[in-house]
Amino acid sequence: MKHTLILLLTLLGATLCAQTEKPAVKLTVLSLDSRILDLKYESAGEVQSLYAFKNQRSQPFMYRGEQPIVFFRELSQTDAAGNPLRQQVAQCQLPGNSRQYMLIMSKRESEEEAYRCFAIDDNWGTFSAGTYRFLNLAPFTIALKLDDKVYEIKKQNFTDVSGNFEDGTHQQAMMVSLPEGEDPLPVFEGLIQYTENLRMLYIISPKPGGRVGRVNFTAIPQRVPKVPSSTPSSAQ
Repeated sequence: MKHTLILLLTLLGATLCAQTEKPAVKLTVLSLDSRILDLKYESAGEVQSLYAFKNQRSQPFMYRGEQPIVFFRELSQTDAAGNPLRQQVAQCQLPGNSRQYMLIMSKRESEEEAYRCFAIDDNWGTFSAGTYRFLNLAPFTIALKLDDKVYEIKKQNFTDVSGNFEDGTHQQAMMVSLPEGEDPLPVFEGLIQYTENLRMLYIISPKPGGRVGRVNFTAIPQRVPKVPSSTPSSAQ
């Protein structure tokens, strides 16, 4: 009876541990400003280094831990245990229950190093090849006309557009900023290319200074990942 009780307690402890363990998620990151080097974060109890490059996806990396994700610098000073003190420079909350996200970082206007971090679902199942994704980081709505259809891209949100476009063709696009209490401001008119084996992320971010409604555009293409082919071994 005693051995049975110990076995039950062991199984119960293992089950509770599995239930409380945080699931791992795959992340990529990019910077809208200059590159960010050797930023630290903690995953599965270990301190890791992060490198974010301007307008370019990083290599994917796995994260397992609490939310929001905290990014920090290690200082030269140490605590009583000899560990470097940490200066937090950004934090990021992952939305929803996806297993793959993109983190978009931008510099905060301050003397100290600090970053905004915006996370979006980056799963190939929901953001597939042949899709335009327009991400609006501006504090106002953007109206988009693509060929003959009009879309509203809400602030701090994204709109996905797909259709029966021909591979290698160009679509006529026009965008207008709609800042509250201000006149609409045309911000883009031109052609955007469609490629069926690419997914295209267009990041719309507010342009500092000048007239309200001005924005920057950043295009981030990504090709469908190649599936490694298995080569049969030669007969001996």
